Amino acid sequence: MNKGQKLLRIGHRVKLVSILTILCCLFHFSQAQNTVVSKNVHIDISDDGDGISKIRQSNGRNSFNIEYKGTITITDDDADIKSISPGGYLEISKTTFGSKRTIQIESTSYGLKKEYYEGRKEMPFIPNGKNWLAEILPEVIRSTGIGVESRVNRFYKNGGVNAVLSEMDKMESNYVKSIYARALLEKNGLKDSELVKIAESLSSDINSDYYLAEVLRKNSHVYLLNPGTEEAYFNAIKHIGSDYYSTVVLKEALKDNQKSSATVLKIMDASKNIGSDYYQMTVLNELLDDNLDEESITAIVNSSKNIHSDYYQTQLLSKALKKSNISEESRNIVIDAMADVNSDYYMASVFINLLDEKQNEATNLKIISLLENKMSSDYYASNVLSKMLKTQYLSDKGIEAIAKATSNLGSSNYASSVIKTASRQNINKKSLLIMLDTAGNIGSSFYASEALSALAPVVKKLNDREAFDAYRAAAKNINSDTYYGKAMRAID
Repeated sequence: MNKGQKLLRIGHRVKLVSILTILCCLFHFSQAQNTVVSKNVHIDISDDGDGISKIRQSNGRNSFNIEYKGTITITDDDADIKSISPGGYLEISKTTFGSKRTIQIESTSYGLKKEYYEGRKEMPFIPNGKNWLAEILPEVIRSTGIGVESRVNRFYKNGGVNAVLSEMDKMESNYVKSIYARALLEKNGLKDSELVKIAESLSSDINSDYYLAEVLRKNSHVYLLNPGTEEAYFNAIKHIGSDYYSTVVLKEALKDNQKSSATVLKIMDASKNIGSDYYQMTVLNELLDDNLDEESITAIVNSSKNIHSDYYQTQLLSKALKKSNISEESRNIVIDAMADVNSDYYMASVFINLLDEKQNEATNLKIISLLENKMSSDYYASNVLSKMLKTQYLSDKGIEAIAKATSNLGSSNYASSVIKTASRQNINKKSLLIMLDTAGNIGSSFYASEALSALAPVVKKLNDREAFDAYRAAAKNINSDTYYGKAMRAID
């Protein structure tokens, strides 16, 4: 196989992996097909979209095959089928060591039609089928969720929330626990204390991230009504180990348009348990889409410090800075948070975008300070300083700060570049004197000459003796006669 063929095969494999990844993502939260594994028991659950559900349960020794349609009501003793909604049916077959038995129950206009088979031979439903159904039905309902509505109603009527939770405790399947929980949470009039108890029970009893997330996601509207139930809800989310599922649930909570500052803080607190920088950024990023108060923006910025990726952190901070209602205090907090960004590139990108708009002096000085103390790249620092000179209204204090930062650049080339940019701006005498002094301190004779030559037209236009003297004094620091002469000719 030649190199081209190998690369082509690798490309096909990469495409296949990508397709499989996409399919796996589409599978999330789909009710069409589920596979449950619990203590060596495998349960496959499918729905064809027409209301027909199929369940196959196997443990190596025997297997159940169940197919049903409609709403099924179980008798109070869990021994028989009480009713099936019109047009519905139930078929249960069990195979044990090759021996198969089947029950078929169909809803008809005159009631339930019940049939029982051993192998292919039909046998009397009473007593054979009835006895066998009574024997297997408790196992069926606890492992498949058939008749969940009627059973939840019965337990709730007889013993309230505690009775339903107690019954759920007896179930091994996370899937079945989740559908019982969803049926319970559909009950009207649940007290706050009961909602808290349900959330606590779910987070400890459902061991599947998928099913716990499924219940929480679909019931965010139930819990996000008051602070007490909110607290229990977000505590339950913290028990989800999967970053993906945690994010899905939190994003569902974000859809509530009536979020208080307290709710926003709880969402952020829950997001701290997300280990993935991407998913944590996703949650915080969506929060920033809302019209947040200063406390919430500050909290988001502080949460961004938990994001280790400079890329995702700066994406978030950039968005925070662009919010139209951001206060000066919040803006300064965001800029301070840039100190945690290790990448000079991403830090510079945020500052350059920020400087597209006019900033106040305090903000500009804060940026310059961060460049001096946190940025090691002369290239990116000079880009930010030049951008500031081009777009900002700078006081003498601001120019002095830029000059100081320029003098600290290790690269004579980039220092000269900043001074050239300054020469093209409308700077006053004091700012000019500061820049002349900075140019005189550039170590490279060539770049010092370049910087002074750029400032020469400004000096001549000002036509001020002090400015001329400052220019000549700066030029004397040039060691090369050639470049000294070039600088002096520029002022003549």
